[in-house]
Parts: sequence; C-alpha cells; structure tokens
Amino acid sequence: MMRKADIRDAGAIVAFLEGHVETSMFLLGNLEAHGIGNHDAPNGTAFFLRETGEELTGVFGATNSGYLMCQLPGLTEAEAQACVHLLKGRDLVGMTGEAGQVAVMLDALPVAQDGWQLNQVQPLYHRALAGLISADHTRPAEAGDVAMLTDWFASYLRETQTCPAGDLMSHASARAEAAVGSAHIRLLIEDGQPTAMAAINARAGRAVQVGGVFVADELRGMGRGGRVTAALLAQAAVAGADLAILFAASPSAARVYERIGFERCGAYRLAFLKAPLTMGEAA
Repeated sequence: MMRKADIRDAGAIVAFLEGHVETSMFLLGNLEAHGIGNHDAPNGTAFFLRETGEELTGVFGATNSGYLMCQLPGLTEAEAQACVHLLKGRDLVGMTGEAGQVAVMLDALPVAQDGWQLNQVQPLYHRALAGLISADHTRPAEAGDVAMLTDWFASYLRETQTCPAGDLMSHASARAEAAVGSAHIRLLIEDGQPTAMAAINARAGRAVQVGGVFVADELRGMGRGGRVTAALLAQAAVAGADLAILFAASPSAARVYERIGFERCGAYRLAFLKAPLTMGEAA
C-alpha cells in the first residue's frame, strides 16, 4: 500500500533510508532540511510511503521543483504505476536514484524516449572520512568570483547535461550568485587565484554527498579535481561528517575519485527531461 506521509512518519522514514544511505541522500537531505509538508522551498518534498502490514518498506518523494526520488527496493511495475498515479497534477522535470529502481519508474512515466535530455547510469562511490587530511587552501566563493563562476557553472551544466529547461547562462548566473558566501561550496586557491571548485549537494546526519566538482579546461589533468574534493571533505570531517558519497559523470572523474580513496558501491541513474511535464499529460 502507498500512502502520503505526515510529520509523524519522519523518524521511521529516516530510520529506513539510513539503511540505504548511499542511494537516499537527496531524500534524507531534503527531509532534514525542510521536514514534511513544506510547500515553499524548491527542495521541499512530498513523501509517499510503501508499507507491508505495519512495516515501512519503501519511500518515494517529489520535490516542489519537480524532481522525483525513490528508495523502493524490489519495485514492481504495478507499484511504479501506483506512484505515477500519486503524481497527477504535479510538474515533473527529472528523477534520480538507484539505477534499477529509477529504470522501472521511468518505464511507468508517460514520457517518450526522445523526451529525455539525459538518462544516464553513473557509478556510485563512497568513502569513510576518518583519516582524510588535506593541506590545500580553499575558501568560500566571494562576490568578485561571480563572473568566473558563471562561466564555470555554464561549462559544468553543459558538460554534464544537467541544465534545467531554459536559458543556460541564466541558470549558471543564478548558481554563481547563490554560491557567494555559501558554506556548501569551496574554491581551491593557488597563487591567490581560484583554480577548481567542489560542493556538498546533500547533507544528512553525518553523511555528505559531493557534487559540482569542476576544473577549467586549461587547468585539467593535474589533479586539481581530486585535491579540491579532498579539501572540501576534510573540512566536512572536521565539522562532524564521517561518510562521503558521490556519483561520477565520466570515467576520468571516476579515476580521480578512486585516487583519493573512494570505492565503488553501486550505480546511480540521473534522468532529466528536455522540457517540464505536468503529470496527467503525455510528453
């Protein structure tokens, strides 16, 4: 049976998802940041629960901004159809999660194959943070970095094919402005200049998820991606994190993460529509 969660379910949801933490970070992070019933924040999430008797056996989420997430081990076609029915009237822009589960969900959605901007399985990695040390200097983004960061975010969104529908530079500029002063983003500094960036895109309990790792074209191939990631996570460890999770967008990125101690732990699927879809309509 699937039902919509309410605030009384928060503890049970956390306990269930923590048993699948590597593929549940967006669900957990949104719950920790916004709780249940937030209708205003873009990442505020409506949670739906799969229960077998009195046991919680799965969680499905839909954000206010149109992203779907699931932790539904053993998901069947019929259950996926039930999830889709719950979404009627909601906007959809994309979905992320454990690769096999998301594949079942995508088959149930009313979206043609050519409706996807990106539908890709990426290797999933984790690393315990105990003992991680970095001597590299990093700092938060500053107002004077905005022009540079706009270019960096535009390149990142283009290369990863993760730009939401709309104008690329507008999205990049908005991200650059939001980065200023953020505790989630760190810039690697060499000879007084930023040379790479990395960010935490989800935080839940003592786990963090890395995203937005970027090195400008002319500075690549010299280990900066790994260095800025290690420095970011060393700082997170000082603040109390003990586990890091990420998914690698390319074989070269995977090699970078493996060199700093990450180990493969699964597969993660990212799927983003070319244009938003209101559920109940055909793409």
